[in-house]
Amino acid sequence: MPASAVPGRFVTVSVLMLAAMTIMANATISPSLPGLRDHFAGTPGIDTLVGLLLTLPSLSVMLTAGLFGMLADRTNRLVLVGISAGLYAAGGASGLVADELWQLLAGRALLGVGVAGTMTLAMAFSADLFHGPARARFMGLQGASMSAGGIIVLLAGGLLAGLHWRGAFAVYLLVLPIAAMAIVALARHARQAAAQAGHRAGPGGHDVAPGELAEGPFPWGVFSFASGLAFLFMASYYAIPTLLPFRLQTIGIDNTLLVGMVLAAGTLTALPGSLFYGRIRRHVSSMTVFAGSFLFMGAGHALIGLSDGVGGIVAGVLLIGIGMGPGMPNYTTFVMNRVPAAMRGRAAGFLATAFFAGQFASPLVTRPLVAALDIPGMFLTIGLALVVLGAALSLRALSDSRAPRTLGA
Repeated sequence: MPASAVPGRFVTVSVLMLAAMTIMANATISPSLPGLRDHFAGTPGIDTLVGLLLTLPSLSVMLTAGLFGMLADRTNRLVLVGISAGLYAAGGASGLVADELWQLLAGRALLGVGVAGTMTLAMAFSADLFHGPARARFMGLQGASMSAGGIIVLLAGGLLAGLHWRGAFAVYLLVLPIAAMAIVALARHARQAAAQAGHRAGPGGHDVAPGELAEGPFPWGVFSFASGLAFLFMASYYAIPTLLPFRLQTIGIDNTLLVGMVLAAGTLTALPGSLFYGRIRRHVSSMTVFAGSFLFMGAGHALIGLSDGVGGIVAGVLLIGIGMGPGMPNYTTFVMNRVPAAMRGRAAGFLATAFFAGQFASPLVTRPLVAALDIPGMFLTIGLALVVLGAALSLRALSDSRAPRTLGA
């Protein structure tokens, strides 16, 4: 497909759905955890092991996403899609048949390997198929689809878990028809990429739009900057699903339905920012988006820490969602606009590693803060730190605006 062409709707939807599979990794089985814990109640350390079921996929992604990224630049990506989907389905649905807790843990680790593949490949395909403003628009749609997918799979998981604690594990089988659709939709692109190797495409057979990098060294400086921000972005965000329920308890709110509604509020406010990310980028630089994202998220965390009522906490969650919306797609766009075409898979894998490393590290950062400052103090401290970071990025954006405009700025 020529770099100037816009992919059809079938291709676009296929890549969007493949990317949405990422959001299913951890949260889908959350409604099953009470029943699962009761089923394995006699197992020593069951509370810790149940928590490990949620974090193991993130650890696997951290360890394998870079490998998938390098493979994506060197081998047939459609084959990798099939392998990733098989690992995803086998590991994710293992809870339907596993009789021992170690089997569940092994399945969760395998699921993470599959997620590493699907996430990395979705980002790499996105960078290959969309260019310039179209890439920014698509990345916004991708962020929105991941948020919407999260809502859908949580509802489906909750419904199936109500039938039996094993039921939520069946949701992971959705990856199989979605991967099959992606393989069919992307087959033409894969053939054209191979045919164009050494011609109009960059090294490795990837299309290169006018103004994009065809070849060159991997931009480690740019990537280190973006991956560091991605790590902090995800580590701070995951304080919400892990500790917000306990923050609500401190003001007397323990109704699970209300807690779930408060958690979902952030997802709802993130959707518009993701959907309109392409339009936002027409008017402001990617650095300005980074700055605004951390300023909104910092203000939200601080408000959660300072508020004495549920209204203030909800307002804080809404602010965090506003920062999350355009922030998430900004990382992929920022990196892919600056990486040589032949290294897009590698960049996608490394970026996935940074995101999931932040997710995995979040409890390791927040728990000591809670022990030292209590839960409101932890939220306030993180909020102030994010505001300072956002202010520093604002200065960087202002400085960049006075300099000659560079690729993808």
